[in-house]
Amino acid sequence: MPTRAEHRDTTESAIIAAGQRLLAEGGADALTIRGVARELDLVPSALYRYVTKREDLLDLLVQHAHADLAASIQAAHDAVPRADLAGRWRAFAYTMRDWTLAHRHEWKLIQNTVLTQRHPRPDQHYALHVLLLRLGADAEAAGQVPDPLLDPATCAVPGLPNLLRLAGVEVSEQTVLAGLAAWHLLDGALYDELLNPIGMPGMTEPDAYFEAMVAATERLVLAPTSSHDRT
Repeated sequence: MPTRAEHRDTTESAIIAAGQRLLAEGGADALTIRGVARELDLVPSALYRYVTKREDLLDLLVQHAHADLAASIQAAHDAVPRADLAGRWRAFAYTMRDWTLAHRHEWKLIQNTVLTQRHPRPDQHYALHVLLLRLGADAEAAGQVPDPLLDPATCAVPGLPNLLRLAGVEVSEQTVLAGLAAWHLLDGALYDELLNPIGMPGMTEPDAYFEAMVAATERLVLAPTSSHDRT
């Protein structure tokens, strides 16, 4: 006989699956507790133990989307040998795009919740920060230190020491800045592909453009040792 925790997990999984179907069919506007109950052939009050209002439903779906994205990227990254720094970065980049294109509605839901600042990012999102911090630390250990993006005397990431303590790694702010800049470039490419914010459809070819961004960000994050005249 299922335990209470198992029953809750099963029910939450059913709610998430129903919410995903509503998102796919009608976008975020179609996401309501009444709609989910209808999908599950239940009365809305049967769901109140799990979600009491639409914001709870949004939180549940956003938490799941972040966790699924982070788990997908982590698995792809971890399948690459640790010494293959470029391969690890490409695994991060291409898996992020693959997941986004396969989960367009969930990706848009994440973007909306970030813009409205109504829903905090879950811990799973910061797993990706830790992944990139460790990649940066391994790159520095291999002598692949990116060119400085800022005067070393200037601090652009004041919260970095605390994040490094939580991640258990040591890496310079210059490497962190390069990693964040690269991540933002990839995010921007996906934003352009899915939302076309400048209203110029057809200006880029999505596959080729993203490949170009991956190549550019790889050079940004993993500068060759020879460019720094290191001994």
